[in-house]
Amino acid sequence: MDNYAITRAQAADIADIAGLFTESFIDSVLHHCGGRLPKPQAMQDVFSLVYAAEPEAALIAKTTTGKLIGYCFAPIRLNNLWFRAIAGGHLAKWAWRWLTGQYGFGLHPVKVIILNKIAFLRSAATPGKAANARILSIAVSPAARGLGVASSLMAEAHHYFREHHVTRVRLEVRPDNRPAIRVYEKLGYYPGGTTYDSQGPWLIMFKEIIETGLKANV
Repeated sequence: MDNYAITRAQAADIADIAGLFTESFIDSVLHHCGGRLPKPQAMQDVFSLVYAAEPEAALIAKTTTGKLIGYCFAPIRLNNLWFRAIAGGHLAKWAWRWLTGQYGFGLHPVKVIILNKIAFLRSAATPGKAANARILSIAVSPAARGLGVASSLMAEAHHYFREHHVTRVRLEVRPDNRPAIRVYEKLGYYPGGTTYDSQGPWLIMFKEIIETGLKANV
């Protein structure tokens, strides 16, 4: 494995990010899309929205040869996501592409996705479960796991959080994903409850961000 660097993502990286997400979470993708993989356009459109809502929160790990081996979306302005989805015309574009068969799945997956998002929104608004930043999605390619890529991405996300005076971060992880949970625990995350979607439980984890009083670039 070549050496790698953590940088901000660019719009040109979206297709590779979407591909890595599909590879890393294929069971979830199959579940949500009715047992078959969607066309690449579906995942690319989702990540294009997430990127457009807060580009500076999109972090990637690339090797010296330019291969994407990891990504992390760490937004502090989640409201931007929903605003852009509606005001930016993303929902209308998604509906048209779905109706014209460009996503490759039918109505049932749409209902599953909507119900799951509602459940997550309800959980995020529950007293004691709120936070002003999220690790929304993070993945590392199988060939690069165990090399500290996830920790490096998270460290850069925490730097971003401190720059913007975030006090509490939330993420969700499947309870049986012990390797990921160990990484999060080493970084100071602690269990804070459970939420559910159509696939089962998610462990909610939090981290309190402590102001150091140092300049952001120190």
